[in-house]
Amino acid sequence: MTDLHIRPWRREDLPRLTQLWQTAFGDSLEYIDAFRSHFLQPDSCLVAEADGRAVSAMYILDGPLLFPPDGTALSSAYTYALATAPAYRGRGIGTAVYRACVAAALERADAACVLPAEPSLYPFYEKAAGCRPVSYVREGVIPAGELSLSGRPAGLISPGEYYLRRKSLLRGTPYAVVSGPLLQMESLQMQRAGGGFVSLEGDIAAVEMDGGLCRVLELISPTGSWRSLLEALAVRFPAERYAVRTPVYFPGPGEIRPFMLAALAPTAPVPPVGLWWGLALD
Repeated sequence: MTDLHIRPWRREDLPRLTQLWQTAFGDSLEYIDAFRSHFLQPDSCLVAEADGRAVSAMYILDGPLLFPPDGTALSSAYTYALATAPAYRGRGIGTAVYRACVAAALERADAACVLPAEPSLYPFYEKAAGCRPVSYVREGVIPAGELSLSGRPAGLISPGEYYLRRKSLLRGTPYAVVSGPLLQMESLQMQRAGGGFVSLEGDIAAVEMDGGLCRVLELISPTGSWRSLLEALAVRFPAERYAVRTPVYFPGPGEIRPFMLAALAPTAPVPPVGLWWGLALD
């Protein structure tokens, strides 16, 4: 493997970090700048340096509090956006950066969480740092033709109101409290994607658009009336298909699969299977 030096990011790394991010994820400079304004701190990014320049990087964000049903809060850190320059992939560099990020995260939190970008990457993260699923999701895709769109549209609500309603609906279940910069950045990402937060008769959902696909990032309906909310949000957000995520312990469409993975500190109690994470900057 190429000789590496893994270190905290420095100000002079910013142009290279931007290049790594855009090559890996294709996001705009506007989005990258917004992310940095919310999250970039002296200890929030580790860089792998080789041949005199940054060739891989990953971020360590303050994550949500994780609440098992007994109310014992676990702190978390969210390892995010692992990117390696194409010429340096396949050499174990990304693995080394990720392991370093997990070690750093567990120095300040009970759980070092990561959301793989696609199902094929779950084994990589599980093997690289001993991660395992701590969050599951029920997810299904519903064509617009299977929905009745004759009703009234779901009402838009503010991020702050969504946060309060979300806490109320999830109280007593195992879930993560997404707030602060994570909620602000997720809100910004949704707005730029033509989405928003919606509510119908107390049930809530978070939505973003992706061409003809409407991504319902989380739909929370303890009453079981998820289809009514989906049809109401479809009136407001027309699309060809709706990809819907719901907590596994509430009714919803689709199959259950792992969502968030985490490496846990030795002293951390194990979160229950089914912990609902929800919004995740994915």
